[in-house]
Amino acid sequence: MDELGADRLITSVQAESALVQAERSLLRGAYSLLANTVVTSALGMGFWVAAARLYSSVTVGRDTVLISVMIELSAICQLNLGNGIIRFLPDLGRRSARALGTVYGLTGVVALVVGTAFVLVAPRVSHELAYLGDDTTLAVGFVAALVLWGLFTLQDAALMATRRAPWIPVENGLFGILKLLALPILLAMGAVNGVFLAWALPMALLLIPVNLLVFRRAIPGHLAGGVRESSISRIGPRRVVRFLAQDYLASVFTQATLTVLPLLVIAILGARESAYFAMPFMIVMAFDTFAYSACASLVVEATLEQESLQALTRVFARRVLALLMPAAALLALAAPVVMLPFGHVYAQHGAGALRLLLCASLFRAVIALFSAVSRVQGRGLRLGMVELALLVLVLGSAVPLARFHGIEGVAAAWLGANAIICLAVAPMLIRFLREPGGIPRDPELPPWSSVL
Repeated sequence: MDELGADRLITSVQAESALVQAERSLLRGAYSLLANTVVTSALGMGFWVAAARLYSSVTVGRDTVLISVMIELSAICQLNLGNGIIRFLPDLGRRSARALGTVYGLTGVVALVVGTAFVLVAPRVSHELAYLGDDTTLAVGFVAALVLWGLFTLQDAALMATRRAPWIPVENGLFGILKLLALPILLAMGAVNGVFLAWALPMALLLIPVNLLVFRRAIPGHLAGGVRESSISRIGPRRVVRFLAQDYLASVFTQATLTVLPLLVIAILGARESAYFAMPFMIVMAFDTFAYSACASLVVEATLEQESLQALTRVFARRVLALLMPAAALLALAAPVVMLPFGHVYAQHGAGALRLLLCASLFRAVIALFSAVSRVQGRGLRLGMVELALLVLVLGSAVPLARFHGIEGVAAAWLGANAIICLAVAPMLIRFLREPGGIPRDPELPPWSSVL
């Protein structure tokens, strides 16, 4: 064998070895995030059951509002930079720690401003939040919790980006256990807003050890493995900013769809039907989190091995989605049984809606995979168009169907909208998996021109 042939053989072996390593990391990350969803959901449900039994309904109601508002505001204040971390931190190199610190600082400042404005304005606008304006300590604590919750969420993205995903279920498992332990302790201490504090204090406590892990072990260990030229260097900061803005817009459309749908149900059908819809919708959103969170692992590994994006996508579809899609189908068949823990009334009225919503999850799994591939390719505008189309389709069909068919009509609108989007993106995804060039684009334009 001549020298050129030997070099080609060595290159081929190295490429195959890198692909095998990427596939292992992909599956390890995906399964870790699936486990994290299970742990978070189980301990989260246990927390609310314990809170309802230990504390008065007034305390639970007020603190539930505080926690829900904190999470919603934090999602806005994070500027979708969690997706940015997952997409750009894996190959950023020696600037990783400084970039992550900058993201922490930026989102922290935004949360500080937004949180301060909220505690000053909200009590004057809503009488239900008047108690927030009457207690300065609670107001300050809420703002601090809003800032820290953003960091708590972003640190998971950092662990994912540095191939430390197995730590995520461990961290969130500890968080769930500490929350449960804090409930009776704070009750015995006579703490006001004990449910909110039981959520906020363990979160603040875990920030220190987890970020020590991120900055002292995860990032240095990731750099020791060696990374290629960063995506930011290849495409330029301006295009990265534009992509992040488009990706953020897509996340706004997504959040709008998920938030408006329950509000639409209560506005058209009333509080009782809203309760019957809320439980199935909560179950389905938790199930859909499996696919969307697992796709983060694909984004990380494809960022590090972009030439292997097609191969990794095939592995992901075969080993991860092949588990989730049959699971959704089985749950749909067993919908009445799944609803029984909430009571016979909920099972009677909500099983049909749950079945339709779970059928939609089959299509949403494909959409999640398409979104992950588009994110790796930098197609931010495409992400925004998909989520905007979903929002329009859901709202356009949910209103008339709700009036004639109740919550099952709303669930049918959700199913139909996701089916249409899936049928629109599936041909592009299939073409990408089959053709060497992936999803076609103008060959005269650079790879990231679709960001423009």
